[in-house]
Amino acid sequence: MAELRLHHVNVTGDDLPALTDFYRNALGLNLLPSPPMIATSASEGDDGDAEWEDGAKFFEAGDPTELQVHATRRQPYVATQEGHSVNPLISGHFAFRTDDIEEIKKRLTEHGIPFDDWGEWSVAGWHQIFLSDPAGNILEIHQVRTDNA
Repeated sequence: MAELRLHHVNVTGDDLPALTDFYRNALGLNLLPSPPMIATSASEGDDGDAEWEDGAKFFEAGDPTELQVHATRRQPYVATQEGHSVNPLISGHFAFRTDDIEEIKKRLTEHGIPFDDWGEWSVAGWHQIFLSDPAGNILEIHQVRTDNA
């Protein structure tokens, strides 16, 4: 059975500098280097790192590779712009990492839980799906791809 482990909590707001200051200075979390990023289809270029520079910051919240806080600029229309139904950047989300995204998708389907498969989006090498729980909280489940599949 595919295992899920908490990877990050994404907090979203309209003022990314204020979020960055809060998590970095007020809480004292270490700012992590951004992972390689992918440009969105709404961008005017293909440099994801440059596009996301003012849109996302990553903080250590324990193990720097396995437990993080991601602070992002709110993007109310990103799901529509990217052709999806679940918007992970409207009010934030929490994320689980798995080693078998296909098994997770199969399990969700077997239980009648709708999900939105974003594939590899925003972070290079991460296959991401998004869904909501019965209370409306947005969840991400992703697998780090080593085979570029």
